[in-house]
Amino acid sequence: MSSVATASSDPNWSESRKKFARGTASVLYGVIGIMTADLAYEPGVAPMYAEAVGALLIGLAMALTHSFVELVQDEARRGSHLSFDEALDLSRSSLLVMTFPAVVAALIMMGRVVGLPSALLDRCLPYVSVVTVMGLGFGSSYVLDRRLRLALLRAVSWTLISLVLFAAKQLGW
Repeated sequence: MSSVATASSDPNWSESRKKFARGTASVLYGVIGIMTADLAYEPGVAPMYAEAVGALLIGLAMALTHSFVELVQDEARRGSHLSFDEALDLSRSSLLVMTFPAVVAALIMMGRVVGLPSALLDRCLPYVSVVTVMGLGFGSSYVLDRRLRLALLRAVSWTLISLVLFAAKQLGW
């Protein structure tokens, strides 16, 4: 079998692995959305509650974007409109985009409850984001064929790309 064979022709490819791969892509939208918004974030300017709501709104915007892009791509592939049930299923899967923004919002609120300084999350968020991108990169590749080397290569390449946003934040651009 050719190494260029599609995943659907791989006998080890299962529906649960396909869902995991799609879910990884969905979560990545939310992580990159938060990383991008973090570039313009000024600590101490807004109340913590507003920051938490802001994280959720970023997640919602990215979820809608993901849903619209997937809808158009699926329709373009098949050359016809999706049924209502198919579109609804696609919209549900796009809710995974909200995962990282919801975690960030929860951390902001929990920090408030336990009395952590807001600057702690401000300093940690870029690092957590990069590590999350690395984990998503690894997982999205490893689930395909369980080839460790390719998974590590993807994790490293995605991490390097995400470090551009991290560096921009650290340099104050």
